Amino acid sequence: ALVDVPLFWTLMCLMFVVVVILNRVCPLQAISALTLIICVVGYGVSLVLLVYLIAFKFRTGRSNRYLWSFILLLVS
Repeated sequence: ALVDVPLFWTLMCLMFVVVVILNRVCPLQAISALTLIICVVGYGVSLVLLVYLIAFKFRTGRSNRYLWSFILLLVS
């Protein structure tokens, strides 16, 4: 988790930078950007921890792996 969470945050920030570069204008106001950053930080931590929780629950076998992959896709 110490690697996955910062990696997720880095990818999200790079995606936002690409949007800003392609638009040549920041599409958000200052308060909206702060809200977006808080949401991305919380979403990144919760999603990575959810993946670890699912992996811990089903680490002994491969039962229902396709179902959990589909559910993770829907959640994210």
